[in-house]
Amino acid sequence: MWGKILKVLCEKAEGKDLYFLEADKDLSWFGVPVSKICADVDPDTPTKEIIESIKAGLEPVSPGKFIAFLNPLSPFADIYPADRPRYRDRNNPERPFLITPNSLRVGFFDSVEEAANLFLEVSKALRRSEGIKFDVVYT
Repeated sequence: MWGKILKVLCEKAEGKDLYFLEADKDLSWFGVPVSKICADVDPDTPTKEIIESIKAGLEPVSPGKFIAFLNPLSPFADIYPADRPRYRDRNNPERPFLITPNSLRVGFFDSVEEAANLFLEVSKALRRSEGIKFDVVYT
């Protein structure tokens, strides 16, 4: 599922200044440009290798306003302010907002609308090309 979502996300996010993100317990953000991963990683690569590629490129980044949490296993995106601690991994107290097989964060967006528009496009494309229902949640 990761590869299918990555493929569509790369198509729809082309030209946008976005990052795959992780954060520590203090919400200090670390990211790698989506464009770099899209250029370097084949979407047909196994999930573990995609995650390793993302983690290998993580560097400190300045926080933005909004991020989208993606769950590739039960496909959805939840868009929320980047300064709110959501979807914490309780098994990793030092870096609880990390990339795992069932969690991925993409950001930074200037507005909820910007993020929602991107992920609604991703949702439509996944439904058309793969028959996957991908929900987008935001407040």
